Amino acid sequence: MAKQEHRPRIFKLFSVLLSYPDEDLLESSEDLRFELSTLSEFPTMAPCRYFLDFLDSTPLIVVEEIYTTVFDFNVQTCLNLTYHEHGETRERGAALASFRQLYKNEGYEQSNSELPDYLPVALEFLSLCSDETCSAILDRHIPHMDVLAARLKELGHPYHNVMEALSLTCREFTAKGV
Repeated sequence: MAKQEHRPRIFKLFSVLLSYPDEDLLESSEDLRFELSTLSEFPTMAPCRYFLDFLDSTPLIVVEEIYTTVFDFNVQTCLNLTYHEHGETRERGAALASFRQLYKNEGYEQSNSELPDYLPVALEFLSLCSDETCSAILDRHIPHMDVLAARLKELGHPYHNVMEALSLTCREFTAKGV
């Protein structure tokens, strides 16, 4: 049973964990663990601890290589939500335009040059948008997140823990309504 008041923190945490890894991410491991501990009423978040263990025990250059290999060079595991639905088709362009329009309607200004369907960007947006918009995005894209989590698990990829936690947590929000 998801509690609405935690939604901003939860989706911001997932956004950070799924963003391209950098020194700041590794240095914030303790803070991320603390944030996770404050969300202990969400057992679906538990797999994120395993991911933080991985971050703590792995050099940054290796984490960067792992991230790039699976998310940037493998279309089956890319973090662009509309790609999993439309591939490289004209419909994907319309879906990207819809994301941009949604962001504009909610007053959200994207702070980077990623495509608007890039999962860490979408998660940051979900931490800020209205309940209705959040529900609509989750309803549409949870299946894509589920597939991505399953593919990462098949590969034995360390990010599968985060994706699994994200999918389960999103389902909690949609089951009760955001």
